[in-house]
Amino acid sequence: MRLMRQLRARGHETEIWFLYQKSDCYCGLPGVQVIMPKARLTPLDIPILFVRLLKLLRARRPHAVIGFLPLANIMGQLAAWFAGVKVRVASQRSPGPTFNPVMQLLDRAMGTWGIYTGVVCVSRAVQDSFAACPAAYRGRLRVVHNGIEWEPSALEKPAARASFGIPPDMPLLVASGRFVPQKNYDLMVRVLATAPDMRLAIAGDGALRHAAQAVARDMGAGDRIHFLGALPHRRVADLLRAADGFVQTSLFEGQSNSTLEAMHEGLPIICSDIAMQRETLCEDDCEPAAMLVSLDDFDGWRQAFLRLRDDPDFAARMGARARDLVTRRFALDRMIDGFEEAIRLRPETAQLVSTKKSYGVERADMTQ
Repeated sequence: MRLMRQLRARGHETEIWFLYQKSDCYCGLPGVQVIMPKARLTPLDIPILFVRLLKLLRARRPHAVIGFLPLANIMGQLAAWFAGVKVRVASQRSPGPTFNPVMQLLDRAMGTWGIYTGVVCVSRAVQDSFAACPAAYRGRLRVVHNGIEWEPSALEKPAARASFGIPPDMPLLVASGRFVPQKNYDLMVRVLATAPDMRLAIAGDGALRHAAQAVARDMGAGDRIHFLGALPHRRVADLLRAADGFVQTSLFEGQSNSTLEAMHEGLPIICSDIAMQRETLCEDDCEPAAMLVSLDDFDGWRQAFLRLRDDPDFAARMGARARDLVTRRFALDRMIDGFEEAIRLRPETAQLVSTKKSYGVERADMTQ
């Protein structure tokens, strides 16, 4: 959505096509359409979806197609190749080994055989995850970091916290994202349960939410851990304004938009010590602008939580360092420049191609 808006602002005609409708969060917005309005695809739906996509591409004749996530990369770019689209860019948002094995094989073939004309990776760590691919695939890789359209909350901190019904009596850590194994919420909940006089609020939903709630109850922390469910994006900024710190216990990331938002808000951050987070949260000299903790160091996580609780001067310094870093390194314009380069629509030639279309092909779930 961000890419569509910004490319439009630069004079490109751009739309988003969702392959299917896993949620209705973007339905009805300008420039968005759903090819198959179903929440789940069956094996029989795949050929029908492919034919519909191919017909649309042949009718619209876009200059470029950008795919997001494995299914859209593979199905979208194969259809674009059959439709004669010249520029076919896959966008890799997660490390390659996290795809299921069939998707890994298909993705490798598409990039090696030239069905993808380019591959954008959201971070160097994601790019490195494709190191075992053939040279023809690796030669198409480039890194384009995320940049976000940051709009801070208009609320003051006490009002922001009150808007979620969270008492002001203890420091508040926040997290956001789907309840999926990648996010490793079980660790976050267990650590908070052992850190007294702190609260945690999690924005998100998913299959593992009830299990996380059960852990909080079993550990006697159900009254200090607030499960807020899925929030509209505008409310995420309010949640960050309500917070005293941000935490993310992910097993892996591509580059986390949630982390970038917390950096813009100037929150002190506690994150997994993994390559993807170091790339976002460390300076060139490797000095971190966050507290990075090994995934297997439970006591290290607990001590990080307690330090943010007990050392407000340290927390303020870390938050300021994070805000400075995100402003310098992950500007939105740099992301859009990178995608313009990937689809060969440079600003100086934008007027020559502004009547052509470039479509971002996605599946329905775009939440982080």
